Amino acid sequence: MAPNRRGSAPQSDSGGVINSAEVEARGRGTKDDGDTYDASRRLWSEYRVFFTGLMFLTRLPCPSWTDHHPAFLMRSMMWFPLLGAMVGGWAAAFFAAAALLWSPAIAAGWSTLSSVWMTGCFHEDGLADSFDGFGGGWGKTQILRIMKDSRIGTYALVGMLLVLHLKMHVLEAITGMHGVEGTVRALVVAHTISRWTALPLIYWCHYLQDEEDAKRGLYNHFADSKLLLTLPRMLLGTVVAVAVPFYLLSNVQAVAVCLTVGLVTVASAMYGNAILGGVMGDYLGATISVAELLVYAVLCAEWSKLDSWEACKPLLVLAGVAALPIMYSRRIVDFKGTC
Repeated sequence: MAPNRRGSAPQSDSGGVINSAEVEARGRGTKDDGDTYDASRRLWSEYRVFFTGLMFLTRLPCPSWTDHHPAFLMRSMMWFPLLGAMVGGWAAAFFAAAALLWSPAIAAGWSTLSSVWMTGCFHEDGLADSFDGFGGGWGKTQILRIMKDSRIGTYALVGMLLVLHLKMHVLEAITGMHGVEGTVRALVVAHTISRWTALPLIYWCHYLQDEEDAKRGLYNHFADSKLLLTLPRMLLGTVVAVAVPFYLLSNVQAVAVCLTVGLVTVASAMYGNAILGGVMGDYLGATISVAELLVYAVLCAEWSKLDSWEACKPLLVLAGVAALPIMYSRRIVDFKGTC
């Protein structure tokens, strides 16, 4: 059995559906020279900003003039929570309709299928690459090399199977506790607030650039455009991300969801900085996927069982055990090496 390593270069690019030369030929994702945002035509420019985000996050049709201009894409991040709400509404509609004919578990399957079709498995792809990279890599250089490889390894396969299995079970559990309407609300909330995590990670963390990546034309320019995600744009996205949970859930549930996603974001920033020295696209997608799953988990958890310190002891032990790899990882991995 071959070891789980995806970092080696393939024997030939001609065997793939899309080879690295074709990806590299896409360049910066736009034919425009430089940042063409026109402050004198702000409404038109913001119109393009919105559709750039829509094209990036979904498979919905966009005007023919829409492209992946990195400067407009960076500005469009303020709309990520709103676009997430649209995806969540799409998934919720499928769940509500399917729940009329089938069990909650089957309805959760249809809903999940609809959401990954809508997004083109965008965030799930990032989570799969992160499973392989962090699972099979022994340092920053090797982790990044594995994450760039389009092939799926054992870590990604097993990890995604477990994540999707868990996701459908927690949706089923939410339905058992809060009914179909509760699950519909949970889907909209989770898809909304999970996409918010990308905003602070981009705003406060270093965005990694890789001159060996076939997509460097787009993502390196994207990194250079980081300052275009201004504080007002991030605050607008934050308002949407917080407003949706408080509108659709009880105050207690909304606070729990916001705290959970906030902690996930902080932990993701710390881990990314410790291991990689920053964040990158796949890592952002992985964080979004994890945040979405944990929102569902929070909403179906039986918190009434935690009625004493003794009852909380297993969770405290788990927190300590989970923190150990981060605490000693700097001592056992040569992050600056070329392993």
